[in-house]
Amino acid sequence: MRKLLCALIALCLLLAGCAGGEAAGELTAVFFNVGKADAILLYNGEMAALIDAGENGDGKDVAEAIRARGIERLDLLIITHFDKDHVGGADKILENIEVARVLEPDYDKDSKQYRQYREALEEQGVAAEALCENTSFTLGGCEFSIDVANRDDYGEDEENDFSLVVRLTHGDARFLFAGDAENARLAELLDEGGLASDVLKVPHHGRYAGLSAAFFAAVSPQYAVITSDEDDPEDPETVRALEAAGAQVLLTREGTVTLVSDGEGVRAAQ
Repeated sequence: MRKLLCALIALCLLLAGCAGGEAAGELTAVFFNVGKADAILLYNGEMAALIDAGENGDGKDVAEAIRARGIERLDLLIITHFDKDHVGGADKILENIEVARVLEPDYDKDSKQYRQYREALEEQGVAAEALCENTSFTLGGCEFSIDVANRDDYGEDEENDFSLVVRLTHGDARFLFAGDAENARLAELLDEGGLASDVLKVPHHGRYAGLSAAFFAAVSPQYAVITSDEDDPEDPETVRALEAAGAQVLLTREGTVTLVSDGEGVRAAQ
């Protein structure tokens, strides 16, 4: 039954949001310092979206940080995959801030964090939309394109390659959020092309993979943000490959990273 809903969900997403490709004011991207985990807030005057929610203990703090920016409602929550460092804080996000729509990959997981997330969705009356095909829509003057995994099986530790990969366009500025994509998924993205972006959320917390250098060269970002921590930092090979691709590397383990797009270019905020 879940699979049969995919076409309807995709149609609804295409109809959601307002039309038009012009940037709506400034877009702020906040990569929270939540250790080796992802929690990324995107907002402008018309919309607010969160990509992933950190670990179990992070959700309430992330919700408070969102509210501190004057945001009382998330138009969109994207869970890229169900590893604990991406979905762990989602239950507290749902409990502490209104969420209009939730998008997730089309698979299940047996874990405490996943069960807590499912329970919070039910308690808040939110029906998550499991994506089983690539989807594009416009929200608050920003264009979102979400790529799903091309395969049902990636072998050992396959969940990283099930990551939803999010592309966001704000005027002429482009962002690419690569979840925890590893080699098999990077190969798919390289085959699909169109990766050039001003900002890259580096996949898998800066772990170096065989296709990392080719992937970074194809993206050629101005800024590359790595979500890592002091106990398990990014691989030095990753940083060198990013710098070789022309990127300024920013590390959330050194503090929350904030980037601002004016629709023409991107700058790092103080």
